[in-house]
Amino acid sequence: MRVDGVVMDPAGAAIVGATVRAVNGEPANTDSEGRFVLACIPAQSTVITAEATGFATATQTAMKGANGAAHLEFRLVIATAQTSVQVNDDAPTIDADHGSDTVTLGSEEIQQLPDDPDDLLRQLQLLSSSAGGDASTAVISVNGFQNNSALPPKSSIASIRVNPDLFSAEYRWPPWSGGLIEIFTKPGADSIHGSVFFSGSASAWNASDPFALTGTPASKRRYGFDLSGPVLKNKVGYALALEKRDIDEFNVVNAVTLGADGSGEPLHEAVAAPQRLWIASARGDWQASAKDVASLSYSANVTNLGNQGVGGLTLPEAGYDSLIAEYDLRLNNTLTLNPNLLHETRVGFTWKRTQQTPLSTAAALQVAGYFNGGGATSQALNDRERDLEMDDDVMITHGRQTVKLGVQTLGLFVHDYDPDTFNGAFVFGGGSAPVLDANNNPTGESTTISALEQYRRATLNLAGGTPTTYQVTTGTPVTPLMQWRLGFFVQDTIKMLPRLTLDTGLRYQMRVQPDSFAGFDPRVGIAWSPDKKERWIIHLRGGLFSDPAVYQDIPIDVYRLNGVRQKETLIYDPDFANPLGSSQSMQIAAVNQFNPRLTQESSLGAYLQLERVLPGDWHVKTDFYWGADWNGVRIVNINAPMVASSVGVAPDPAAALLAPRPIAPNENIWEWQNSGHLLGNFFSAHLEQHHYKRFGLQLDYDHQNVKANVFGNNLNSPQSSYSELGESARTSWMRDNSVWVETNVTLPYKIEFAAQFDARDGIPYNVITGTDNNGDGDFNDRPAFAAVSGTGAYATRYGLLSVNAVNGNVPRNLGTMPGVMHLDANLSREFTLGPKNADHPRTITVNGRSANLLNHTNVTTVGNVVSSSTFDQPVAAETARRLEIGARFTF
Repeated sequence: MRVDGVVMDPAGAAIVGATVRAVNGEPANTDSEGRFVLACIPAQSTVITAEATGFATATQTAMKGANGAAHLEFRLVIATAQTSVQVNDDAPTIDADHGSDTVTLGSEEIQQLPDDPDDLLRQLQLLSSSAGGDASTAVISVNGFQNNSALPPKSSIASIRVNPDLFSAEYRWPPWSGGLIEIFTKPGADSIHGSVFFSGSASAWNASDPFALTGTPASKRRYGFDLSGPVLKNKVGYALALEKRDIDEFNVVNAVTLGADGSGEPLHEAVAAPQRLWIASARGDWQASAKDVASLSYSANVTNLGNQGVGGLTLPEAGYDSLIAEYDLRLNNTLTLNPNLLHETRVGFTWKRTQQTPLSTAAALQVAGYFNGGGATSQALNDRERDLEMDDDVMITHGRQTVKLGVQTLGLFVHDYDPDTFNGAFVFGGGSAPVLDANNNPTGESTTISALEQYRRATLNLAGGTPTTYQVTTGTPVTPLMQWRLGFFVQDTIKMLPRLTLDTGLRYQMRVQPDSFAGFDPRVGIAWSPDKKERWIIHLRGGLFSDPAVYQDIPIDVYRLNGVRQKETLIYDPDFANPLGSSQSMQIAAVNQFNPRLTQESSLGAYLQLERVLPGDWHVKTDFYWGADWNGVRIVNINAPMVASSVGVAPDPAAALLAPRPIAPNENIWEWQNSGHLLGNFFSAHLEQHHYKRFGLQLDYDHQNVKANVFGNNLNSPQSSYSELGESARTSWMRDNSVWVETNVTLPYKIEFAAQFDARDGIPYNVITGTDNNGDGDFNDRPAFAAVSGTGAYATRYGLLSVNAVNGNVPRNLGTMPGVMHLDANLSREFTLGPKNADHPRTITVNGRSANLLNHTNVTTVGNVVSSSTFDQPVAAETARRLEIGARFTF
């Protein structure tokens, strides 16, 4: 008889290196996904034992099924208590734990991942976004909690599970929302274990920023420790971890400012941007009884950042210093009531704080497409948030059927001190202006000038030098908010036949503040193997998703800018020296509000996956996802001037402001409404090999084809409140094609080599004029395609584009940024100290690691104002090549 299965901890995370054996026969160890195979057991029925360091030994009785095999699942509890469960080959697996796209990383795989928290997060985000979505939106869940968390110290992580079956009703996120990263931390051990480590990166080893004209001597230092052991043997254990990171980086300004002669002059300046990070965690585990395990954990993540916001087109004075802190206190309790009933309770409390200190309190200054100066509009931001999460899950197993049901609650208590634009903000967008003669006097003719020329004239008090707008916010900077989210789910998994599993589920979720109660999400899925050896597996999933947490900052912005707590005023044609006192200007008030029928964003998704195990244990998978979103949240000015669209005629912003409005004069009413939609598909192919002793490989290819009128994580508004022309376009996170390769090789002399490579097409960006020609208060106007060249027309690789348009016919996200490419590598060697002792090993591991080894320029920002000399040109990029060496002593 053949026996296979998986070994997990109480939270469902894979246990790597567990020993599984029958009464007779050779034992097997679990792999990186916690799986094992006992190929030949000479019995119809036998007792199988699973054991792992720090966990209780568990036994199960395997019964030979009709296909000559049995499948077992072990959930080991902490300490030494034993549990016995009788199962047969019909016991189903839980797809939420073993999704078809799940990647499970055990201790060996985690060791090969980057040590730096930022590099580690990027690698995990890359893995999680294979089904689509913006990688930066991946949710990080720690020890089963739903609330998005900061990464714990790498040394405290026991296993990582990327993208469980997100079609399970347990989860609210659709797969194309960036993915889910589940992290499970190490429990206390039955004997004292620990390590100390240090790594460093000298400035001489690292490459300079690609846009810096001088060297940018970046350096890094990381050091810390972890320690675990028993307090009361087999009853109470602890695990501690602490990490400190000091980085000296540089942000590089790559802008165009006014030269001494009044013309545009490139500005390149490297600005020091120090980063100081503390990460700590403490966890205690208590085996209350043979069936009851509890854990209490505390984690802290504190980051101090200097000169943030600087770089690209943003000058040094427009930056700020930042403090970002998160503290988490969490209690888990897992109770095995009987062999078929598991109950888990989680309670967590989180403190979050974001504080910014501006480097200047002067009015902000934006010269569209050239530079951003003055003070940061965020000014003395101080956002404090307290989150309370309470979850309760029950899993019931009966024969071929497993049912999991639970409730998830999350309360957010926010105290937002946000004096945004209290310092005022000037915008120079360019546009129509008088032609000046040699003495700087108007000739009576008009022309189109750039934003930089408009700014030059303003500094000299010349005709045509009036700023486009001046915005200022007044009122009370503090906005309190309390929001509750509640979700219920039930997931039923039943093994209909030996090779056919059916999953059905239902999720309901609601939100209070703003209120939304219509969130019913049915899910269904099947997994079927057409051949007896299960070399082929077919997965088919489908379901609805409602997201009560989308755009978490929406309520804050609406309540803050409601015209009572804070009042926002936009002044057109202000005096540059006295913007509030000009008699020639026009003032437009602005208020924010919810649409009375605002509801949760909804999604419908389906996917088909084919898996094939090839000779030599090569594993091939292909996935096809289809998804549609509706009720996406957009901000629409429902009282915008009713201005006719035009192409080829110089716009008249003053006339636009005087045009009739449907509700009230001289007021912009920004309404948060459910008018967004998305439609697209995703294809991916995977090739894996993890069974060779000295070689492992994973190769992924992804293709995305998605169109939407909502883009990325930032709320957006249509170009015109009265037209959807050109609004549905490539979404801002879409990369047409992506390739990702991970490999590990054991070299001679026990040297381990691991590398991760990715190459991805560039993401779209929106091409704009930098002006507000339709007078709606939003500088997102797009140009028009021009038939002939002339004033205001610019030749680009996208065609001839003209800024002489109102509601231009160029579609949103016409531009495409350059592609990105990364090669990260790690070379390590472990040395054993003294005699080998499996229970108390002492080793030293030395390693050298590189990030962006090829030193590829990975562009993050390009100029998007068509009239600017920076248009379509890269102005900022990720860090260049970084090299570091380190050592870890383990005992």
